[in-house]
Amino acid sequence: MLWGNRNGFFYVLDRQNGQFVSGDPYVFVNWAESLDDNGRPVETPQASGDPTYPGPAGGTNWYAPSYSPSTQLFYLSAWEGQGAIFEAEESEYQPGRAFLGGRPGNALPGAPVLPPISRGAINNWTEEAGTGAVIAIDPTTGDERWRFSMTDVTSSGVLTTATDVLFTGNREGYFHALDAQTGDLLWRRTLGGMIANGPMSFAVDGQQLVAAAAGNSLFVFGLPD
Repeated sequence: MLWGNRNGFFYVLDRQNGQFVSGDPYVFVNWAESLDDNGRPVETPQASGDPTYPGPAGGTNWYAPSYSPSTQLFYLSAWEGQGAIFEAEESEYQPGRAFLGGRPGNALPGAPVLPPISRGAINNWTEEAGTGAVIAIDPTTGDERWRFSMTDVTSSGVLTTATDVLFTGNREGYFHALDAQTGDLLWRRTLGGMIANGPMSFAVDGQQLVAAAAGNSLFVFGLPD
C-alpha cells in the first residue's frame, strides 16, 4: 500500500498485514529526521514558535493521489510550507466569545517572525509563504522522479491515464496536462476559478473526456474527432 502522509513522509506498507516496508520524506521536513525500522518518526522537536515543516495543512491533504500501472510511479499534490507550534497557555472559556482551548494569540517573546501565509495578488508571492507541486515518486526506492512546481499551493487531486497523461489543477485556476513519465507540461488552460478537487475521466460514445470543476463551473475537455 502506498501512502503520502500529511506529516511529509511517503510510506510503503505491506497490504497483507499492514507492516511497515519503507518511508521517505517527499517535502522538506524538520520535525523528524527519519523513520525507524517500525515506521515511527525519529523526532527533532522545534523550539516553541519556530517554523515547523510541513505546516498545519501538511505535506499533502485530502486531495486524491494517483498510481499509474504504466509508469509504476505514485503521484501526489504537495505543499512546501510551514507553521509554528506554541506552548499552550491556560485560558478560561467566556460564553459568547471564540475559544481556542489555550492557544496564545501571539508568539512567545524572542520567537522568530514567521512569513505571511497570504501572498496578496496572484504572482506577488514568495517561496517562504509556501509553494505547491505535483511530485512523482518511485515507490520501490522512495526517490522523487520528477517535480512540477506551482506558483501557489495546490488543493487539486491528480488523475493519470493509460496513455501516460497526468491531469491536475491549482488554486490559481489553471488546469494542467503533464507527461506522466517526465513531468513536462503538455497543455494548460485557465478556467477562471479555484480548482480544489480531483479531475475525472469518462467516455461518451467511445470518446474519452476529462472533467474538472473550477469555482462554481464544470469544464469538460476532449480531443477533436
